[in-house]
Amino acid sequence: MSMRLTPHRFFAANPTGVDWVCGDLHGEFKALQAALSDAGFNKVVDRLFLLGDTIDRGPDSRALLEWVLTTDWVHSVMGNHELMFIAGAEDIRSRYKHRGMGGDWAASLDEVSYKSLATRCRYQLPLTITLECENGQLGLIHAQSPFDDWCTVQDSPFSERFAIECTWLWSRAQGADHAISGISAVVSGHIGTDEMVQKGNQLWIDTLAKTGQVPLMPVHQVLDRVTKVLRHE
Repeated sequence: MSMRLTPHRFFAANPTGVDWVCGDLHGEFKALQAALSDAGFNKVVDRLFLLGDTIDRGPDSRALLEWVLTTDWVHSVMGNHELMFIAGAEDIRSRYKHRGMGGDWAASLDEVSYKSLATRCRYQLPLTITLECENGQLGLIHAQSPFDDWCTVQDSPFSERFAIECTWLWSRAQGADHAISGISAVVSGHIGTDEMVQKGNQLWIDTLAKTGQVPLMPVHQVLDRVTKVLRHE
C-alpha cells in the first residue's frame, strides 16, 4: 500500500432531502436500483452512503463501482474488497489474492482501466465518514471503529495499520455491548449476517448475501433504532 488513502471525510446535514445508508452490495447493481426505486429515493435531493465492498462476487462489479465513482449523490467508504483491488494495481500477488476473494471480474480490465479505477477508489473512497444528521451524527466505517472515541478516528492520519483496522477487523461485533464515544452511532457492514447486529451504539448491516434483501435505511431510522435499543438496555 505504497500510496496513501483518504482517512476521513465529513458531510454536513442534508438540508433538503433524505440521506440513506446501505450495507455491502458486492456487485448487486440491479438489486440496489430496485431497492432505491421501491424506497422512493429522490436523486434530486437525497444522498446515498455506502459502507464499502461494492465490488466482487456479484454480477455487476465494474458497472456498480463506476457508478459509485461518477454519481455525485453517492458516497462510499473503503471496504476490504476495494482495498485489495487497489493493492492489485500495484502488486501482482495482491491481484491474485483479490481474485480469490471474488474479484475475477477485474481480470477482464485492461491495465489502463484497472489503474485508473484503482486510483479513483484511492482518492474518492475515504476510510471513514462522519455524517451530520438532524438528530445526531453517524460514523460510517466498513468493519469497525479502531478506537473507543470517534474523535480519535476523525483525527487519525493515514497509515497502513489504520486502513486494515477500518476494513478488516470485526471483534467489536462479537464482543460485549460497548459504545463508541463522540458519535451518536457507528454503522458498519463487513460481517455477513442474516440480521443486523447491534453492540451499544454500533450497528452492522451487512445482510444482503444472507437475506437477499438490500440493507437500505434512511439515516434517521438508523439513529432511531440504535437509540431505542439503548433505552431498553
